Amino acid sequence: MSNSRPRLSAFGRSVLVSRITAGWSLRAAAAALGVSATWAWVIWHRFLAEGERAYALRSSRPHRSPRRIAVHIERRITRERRRRRWGPLRLSWLLGLARSTVYAVLRRTGLGHRRIFRTPLPPVRRYERAVPGDLVHVDTKKLGRLGVGGGKRFGPQRQSQERGWEYLHVAVDDRTRVPYVERLWGERGGDCAAFLRRAVAFFLDHGVRVRQVMTDNAFAYTRGPIFGAAVAELGLEHVRTPAYTPRWNGKAEAFIGILLREWAYARPYPHNRARAIALSAFVHSYTHRRPHGELGGLTPMQRLTQDVHNVRGQYS
Repeated sequence: MSNSRPRLSAFGRSVLVSRITAGWSLRAAAAALGVSATWAWVIWHRFLAEGERAYALRSSRPHRSPRRIAVHIERRITRERRRRRWGPLRLSWLLGLARSTVYAVLRRTGLGHRRIFRTPLPPVRRYERAVPGDLVHVDTKKLGRLGVGGGKRFGPQRQSQERGWEYLHVAVDDRTRVPYVERLWGERGGDCAAFLRRAVAFFLDHGVRVRQVMTDNAFAYTRGPIFGAAVAELGLEHVRTPAYTPRWNGKAEAFIGILLREWAYARPYPHNRARAIALSAFVHSYTHRRPHGELGGLTPMQRLTQDVHNVRGQYS
């Protein structure tokens, strides 16, 4: 393995040798190339002994390592590391070796990081429905209400009756990423059902008939009868994500992350009402003006306009 930062490249070494051969002093040739006279002496005498092979870059690894640990001990360290998955300290107690020795072996053999033993995640499977309204992702996010002063993230806040929690309810169309957002006081079945009815009406006003709705396995969505009754009343199919797989509902999760970064915590708000006022402005900007990476630079409303005008079965 070559030195990652050689003093001179192969071309630079050839220039050094050619200048010394042309009559330059060793010290002058070294100074012109920005290296020490000692290193120039090494290259020159290596050239005298080996010819043009002296130009090749070489590894800085020594030819012999008499103090390196024995091969059979190194194999035992790697075997116990794979079998027990212990760190260097516990392995040093088990094997009666210095912790630094065990760590050096693990690092040299590529076993120094615990992540190599983790079960790999399944490959990412991206999907997108062909027609707007075929699937709408629904989710909620709990947010702390801001007191006077803008909240603890931006400094100390004074006592206020505004403290408590509010809940963001979001619905995102799978095809176009057009969002519908509301701030509500709760996330129980009645709140979620009422939000779903208003979201379906919102999409219908934009020429989109919702057919499926996807949620996680929160109690309000899956176990309470109120949300299920609303789904049946609206003639929708309820799609539930498998347990512990929020990535299935990734479009809602991603939009919530954007809300937190670019609206909720983007700047200090003087009070909760100011943040609430900014929400509608941000959602409008996101829908009509903010280019979306997964849409090839289109805004969600541009994608929706293209699909509805192209008559993809929205009015059937």
